[in-house]
Amino acid sequence: MRSRKRVGAVELPRYVWSRPNKIGRHYYSYTRHRGREWAWPTIPIPFDPQTQEFWQRCKQCEALEAGQENGEWSWSWRGPSGRLYPLPSPKTPEFWSAIDDVEKRDASRDGEDRKTFGALVEAYTAHKAYIDLADLTKRDYDRHLREIVRIWGDEPVAALTAVDAQEAIDSFQSTPSVARYFRAVLSKLIGFGVPRGFATVNVVAGTEKVEHEVEPHEPWPDWAFELFFEHARPALQLPVYSALYTGQRSVDVVPMVRPAAGANAIELVARKTGKKVFVPIHSEYREILTRTHLDHPALHLREDGEPWTLAAYRTAWQRDFTSVNAKGTPTSAPAAKKAAMARLREAGLVFHGLRKNAVNMLLEAGGTEAEVSAIVEMSEQMVRHYSRDVNKRRLARNMMRKLEEGWVETRRNLFGEGASRR
Repeated sequence: MRSRKRVGAVELPRYVWSRPNKIGRHYYSYTRHRGREWAWPTIPIPFDPQTQEFWQRCKQCEALEAGQENGEWSWSWRGPSGRLYPLPSPKTPEFWSAIDDVEKRDASRDGEDRKTFGALVEAYTAHKAYIDLADLTKRDYDRHLREIVRIWGDEPVAALTAVDAQEAIDSFQSTPSVARYFRAVLSKLIGFGVPRGFATVNVVAGTEKVEHEVEPHEPWPDWAFELFFEHARPALQLPVYSALYTGQRSVDVVPMVRPAAGANAIELVARKTGKKVFVPIHSEYREILTRTHLDHPALHLREDGEPWTLAAYRTAWQRDFTSVNAKGTPTSAPAAKKAAMARLREAGLVFHGLRKNAVNMLLEAGGTEAEVSAIVEMSEQMVRHYSRDVNKRRLARNMMRKLEEGWVETRRNLFGEGASRR
């Protein structure tokens, strides 16, 4: 005998019933008009009330429509848009997946009709404008696209005002870099939607620009390299040399392929920009590569001879710098190593700072911003931003050289003719 519409403390939806088996386990089903001549066939619900899927299936059942003709039942599902979608019989294995499919189709078609943000994001991510982005850029975009869908997914794009957009941007004001990126992605998305009928204007243009100057990471001083190469785990060291001599990001350095013998350059595709990078091999770096050569296609290997993954390298780096293992307890590293790594950590030195070291070396050698940009795969504007300290030193040296060259005249003007005899 079937129970009533309450199982324990749970109130079951209308037309949903439970039936216990011999050991007391309940099975649930949906039977509209149960007990009447026009009752529908029973539809088993393959979950229980403790799961989110159970309530989702119950809600989907409420939108079902069924009819009988010549003893045969036909089934369909009416979406929120009002459209009716035919379904296979509930007795078939594909019944529930068919409902999921038409539910998604209905939401998509409804979003397309109403030109919602959800539909715009779907159109954008299927377009070449998004597909051709570098993987790291896609990752950053995806984070903000998900947030846009969360906030306005069912809302028409044309209904968004500059005030609405500004309010969303301001919600990230405690993290200016995030606010700036969110605004940029939102603007890019709506700009994509304007010529496709989702909106007539890009309202983000009417919002305030987020003032945020990115402070570059500090370059490593000489003493930091001495401490690192004396105390750091050996397998962490070659990637540091590679970063210093190539100027690449850790995401590109760690998985580097070992250059062929006699190769004049390291060639790769930058994961952030998707662009090809050509870095001539410095003579000292070539010597390091020769001394650390192992017959393995990967350049950077762990002590066991296996190639580093980026995640594993970062974990090992963190463990070495903090002297704390994965369980959160102190490692057995010697006191001298712990003190050295603590000094590096307290100085705020990170792997990405090596990129600034590389930029500085290239600029100090007289490289132009365009030349440096070509090697480190960084915009000339960012090279200029990184090079502020180098340029200050260069200007100071140039000024002192000019002072030295004109010192006789300058001294005479300062101290008079007699000063040269004293």
